[in-house]
Amino acid sequence: MTNEMYEIPIDEISVSDWNVRRSEQDKDLEELAASIAKHGLLQPVVLVGEYGNPPYRLIIGQRRFLAHKDILRRKKIRAVFAGKLDRVQASIRSLVENMTRTDLNHADAAEAITYLYKQLGRDELKVRAETGLSLQRIRQYVDIQERASTKMKEKLRSKKVTPVDVQRVLRAASGDIGKADRLLEKMERQKLTGYQKKRMVEYGEEHPHAHDDKIIEEAKRPTVERTILVKLSNQARAGLEKAAQKLAMSPDEVAAQAVEDWLSRKGFISA
Repeated sequence: MTNEMYEIPIDEISVSDWNVRRSEQDKDLEELAASIAKHGLLQPVVLVGEYGNPPYRLIIGQRRFLAHKDILRRKKIRAVFAGKLDRVQASIRSLVENMTRTDLNHADAAEAITYLYKQLGRDELKVRAETGLSLQRIRQYVDIQERASTKMKEKLRSKKVTPVDVQRVLRAASGDIGKADRLLEKMERQKLTGYQKKRMVEYGEEHPHAHDDKIIEEAKRPTVERTILVKLSNQARAGLEKAAQKLAMSPDEVAAQAVEDWLSRKGFISA
């Protein structure tokens, strides 16, 4: 990418469909426009094309572009050119920029990462090398994008559910998407606890033909829960809280999963 910046007419730019942000383009746009009006544009947008040969395609900086165009009514915007990129390269640039700069909607990220995953030969190691994301996160995005229903993805896009809960109902439904949709609705409405959600998955996997009402009923059935108190270092406690926030799980769930994974790897419990 060239470091040379240009003042490009707004009407010579269109938002490329290679841009990974599909939703929440207008989020906090008024605040962004006010910041630009006061401090100027601190980071130029990134375009694909050859300077002097419009129209140009915007791949990074959609919200900055919309703030200039729709709110500030500016005629030009400061931009740099990314050089010659194919769609995969442009998607990688847009994805990495959006993931590191602001909270990219999960559904948008899942769509973009799954596209890269397919284009890179369904090789998650190559996706990790290009994006810097962990394998666990890549697998979660791809799993949801390839298996979740349209309704689930809409709930993710509007942040009504968490990615972990979508994966839970997919597992509990044993591949029945209609049942998974119903489980998600009931799980939300009845506000299942973390432990009840775990029981829902366990019962659903053990009884693949069970009705969704029966799965929820069994998940809510009172059971004896064994509790172990573990003293953690400040560093481990901070790591646990960070993992819980990133994975949209409770600290108890993360800790239990970590212990089970460790015991399984060491051969103390069967897979």
